[in-house]
Amino acid sequence: MTFSRTPAIPTRGRAAEAAHWRRGAALLAACLPLWAGAHGTATEPVPDEVGLRAGVAAAVTYLRADAVLPSARLDGFVLQGDEGVDRRRWGLEHGVLDVGWRFHPQWAAYAAVGKHDSDRPHTEAFWLQARQPQGDATWLLSAGRQRPALGAVLETAGHFDRFSQVPLAQRATLNGSWIDDGVQLGWRGEVAGRPVALDAGLWRGQVFPGARQGSAVPALHVGTQVGDVAIDAVAARFAPRGRGTRTSSFGAGHSHAAPICDASTRGQVACFDGHSDLAAASARWQSPDWPLTVSAAGWLRRDRGDVASGNGSARYHSTQRGGWLEGVWQFHPQLEAGLRVERLQARHALSGPGAALLASELRLNRYRPAQRTVWMLGYTPRPGLDVRLELGRESVAGQRVRYAMLRALWQFDTQLAP
Repeated sequence: MTFSRTPAIPTRGRAAEAAHWRRGAALLAACLPLWAGAHGTATEPVPDEVGLRAGVAAAVTYLRADAVLPSARLDGFVLQGDEGVDRRRWGLEHGVLDVGWRFHPQWAAYAAVGKHDSDRPHTEAFWLQARQPQGDATWLLSAGRQRPALGAVLETAGHFDRFSQVPLAQRATLNGSWIDDGVQLGWRGEVAGRPVALDAGLWRGQVFPGARQGSAVPALHVGTQVGDVAIDAVAARFAPRGRGTRTSSFGAGHSHAAPICDASTRGQVACFDGHSDLAAASARWQSPDWPLTVSAAGWLRRDRGDVASGNGSARYHSTQRGGWLEGVWQFHPQLEAGLRVERLQARHALSGPGAALLASELRLNRYRPAQRTVWMLGYTPRPGLDVRLELGRESVAGQRVRYAMLRALWQFDTQLAP
């Protein structure tokens, strides 16, 4: 078997509407002291010289949409199956407190705590790094919780990015972002006169598309610069055992962890055993003559294995691919406009006695290519503070949503003496 409307927003009274605006005003007021001290963003999480830097960053949004956004389950694609968070009205898109400390020319440490909307705070980074120069090149060895090297375009997508939402392709591949525990060896130098970045990592792999059980995840990143174009490529292999996808809405609130496959979830979760191969590539062109930046990126995920639930089992093969193209024009030192166009598609194949039922449980029978188009206008009244307006249109599983978002982003960053 191969598979190539959310309700409208209920009418709210004036009292409820006023309460939402008061909540938003309170969030913005709480940030005014930070805005007063904001003076730009750090280019590196730790100082290049011995010293200490500390920072706080946050994005507050007000979203109006004619249906739930983001499309919670991303029907037609296999993820964790939770219902996600409805980001309409005021909310904290993302907040981070971080500290970077270079306590020796060759040694550095970094820690970051993040928070999304009403989620509990979580550790985004906690790593130790050794740096060893070798001629004109540098070796880097980091261990701990961190974001595997993906390249600038993929690492920042949906993470204090110019556009608020995580691209559909990255969400379908990684459930949003990849933060993992592991070890990564990097090399920075030149090859044939071109700058080159190489990173090889070994990761725990308990985050999606991995599971609590499974082997370690090898990953490789290569980046270079060709003229005015920065190019990056990434590959990784996950081998999950018992990766869960919710098939029942019971207890399916938003979660950063995949549901567990055991007797207690029988009938509510479909479990996958097999391999998930990931590949990605990105390119960013900065015009030498115009204030124009063009970026393109794509993700590919291939699942091969067996899927089973309390109602049957089947052999499962899936290939999903997607990407985005965006352009940003800075027509004034404080003003810029941008456009991002996205598309995500997949091919799912199930064979076996439980194929039809599993396809229905996983909502694969609702599959349609997903698309999103977003226009953005940004204003930077001072370094470290951005105010942005987005107008977008999204289509997932044949359900179309239009939305408008007002977004404020800021960062306070300070360098302390050694």
